[in-house]
Amino acid sequence: MGYWDMVKRIVMDASVVVEVIDSRFPAKTRIPELENLVAREGKKLLIVINKADMISKREAEREKLGMGTECVFVSAKKRQGVTRLRMAIARLAGGEEAKVAVVGYPNTGKSSVINMLKGRKAARTSSIAGFTKGKQFVRAGSKLLLIDSPGIIPIDVKDETLMVLLSVKNFQHLKDLEGTAMDVADYLLRTQRSEIVAAYGIDARDGEELLEKLAFSRKKLVRGGRPDINAAARILIMDFQEGKIRFAPENVGKQAGTAGRPT
Repeated sequence: MGYWDMVKRIVMDASVVVEVIDSRFPAKTRIPELENLVAREGKKLLIVINKADMISKREAEREKLGMGTECVFVSAKKRQGVTRLRMAIARLAGGEEAKVAVVGYPNTGKSSVINMLKGRKAARTSSIAGFTKGKQFVRAGSKLLLIDSPGIIPIDVKDETLMVLLSVKNFQHLKDLEGTAMDVADYLLRTQRSEIVAAYGIDARDGEELLEKLAFSRKKLVRGGRPDINAAARILIMDFQEGKIRFAPENVGKQAGTAGRPT
């Protein structure tokens, strides 16, 4: 069974589908195919914007206005927002028992959101009438039933840029290290230019120029004194994933494009 078939079964078993996205990359981590499936199946959609502690309140309000659907901000790591999340689920369920599926891309915090909803008093059950045989469920409240397996939707294997931004892949596992690093550099220059300047003392027109200047500044050169773009690509990706390039919340709203590769 393919992953999309598994996700479809989870969605069909649910009355409310919780799509977990990353507050730093809201457009990139939304999944249009999933949202279309939820709409076709007549289910309720709730977007949970996780890692809300990493963005400013002003930016949170801006993101909320741009969602176009019900959304809740949480920090699953800090267990913040659980009451708001439960209230939003109950509201969408309209007073009925909410059967909740939690889905999203890797590293967005799906399992953490499930654990946050479970709490300490959750009771596991594996036999619920009308549900897919063999699926595990958790009773997390008198009217809250969780499908206890996050619907993990793989990122398109061609979208190595998003994999880098979400730290799903490091530079060692990229098929196109230099091309991906240029895309990441382009994205950061569009959304975090001041932080790039602060980190490297470098400004550039585009990702290619940034990698060239970074190679020169770090004395990463190849024969003939030319910049070693491969070495600069490794430096940029490692620095971003290790948090050495600060991701300024107030700049997130400037990002362009939709889920997938930067445009």
